[in-house]
Amino acid sequence: MDNEELYMPDILSVTDDDGNEIEFELLERYETDEAVYVAITEYRDDETDIVEGDFEVIILKVVEGEDGEEYLEEIQDDMEYEQVSDILMAKVEEKYEVEYFDPDLQ
Repeated sequence: MDNEELYMPDILSVTDDDGNEIEFELLERYETDEAVYVAITEYRDDETDIVEGDFEVIILKVVEGEDGEEYLEEIQDDMEYEQVSDILMAKVEEKYEVEYFDPDLQ
């Protein structure tokens, strides 16, 4: 057996407003005293798609609904989004050895 770790992605199944089920890969999670945030991307299981793909990373907030279920929602506050996305993207870059494209730096 070689020294490479077998990568097993965390898969989230999300149902959109139209009832369609979409699979996302959980890239990273960040928790504060007030909230939980996640960085996800659309899940691909085809090696060619993974290598050649240019996948968007989506930053969302985890909220608990009245039914006790967890839901993902967009972060409405721009300052909150900027702070959380910077932290999560730094974690994603470190974990996956990728560079984050920041259009504000262009």
